[in-house]
Amino acid sequence: MATIILFHSALGLDQGMHRMADVLKNAGHTVHLPDFYDGNVFTETADGLAYRDDVTFPELAKRASAAVDEIVAGSSAERFIFGGFSLGAAMAQSFGKRHPQAAGALLFHAGGTPKPTSWQASATLQIHHTVGDPFYDEGQPELLARCAAEAGAQASHFMYPGKAHLFADPTKDDYDEELATLMWERVLAFVNRA
Repeated sequence: MATIILFHSALGLDQGMHRMADVLKNAGHTVHLPDFYDGNVFTETADGLAYRDDVTFPELAKRASAAVDEIVAGSSAERFIFGGFSLGAAMAQSFGKRHPQAAGALLFHAGGTPKPTSWQASATLQIHHTVGDPFYDEGQPELLARCAAEAGAQASHFMYPGKAHLFADPTKDDYDEELATLMWERVLAFVNRA
């Protein structure tokens, strides 16, 4: 079974994150949920993004890195899958491309572009988002998947119909059960192979 470090969105470590982590836990995997928002939870994306901007992304990245160091130090696992939703996908992407114990990265509703040589061949990649996601940067997830594949990693990029952002979160208005079910099937297949 896999050990997964799952990063929350700009809304913070809310009940939706716990519900989504339960999908992985119920399949027998170990899931860690670092809280790089220090307990702050938001119901509106704009408020969560304002908090991100006030704290600054570099500071949030430091918090995430410290949490990962603590998790890794206290775990018997040799390899980790890093996953993240929206803002958290930036964290997962960073650890996926550089952490020496990364077995893979799962990016939900986001994905940027590293330098082609910066991805690790040993870290598989899977990206999920809707075609009309308001936070989707045209061409960026596609280029990231290509860069990872060119570096020698297995890479998959899945686009879903519609324009919902957090469509896999059962506590949000964007939730789409059909899309979420398909996404989790793909995620569990990925995690079981990593």
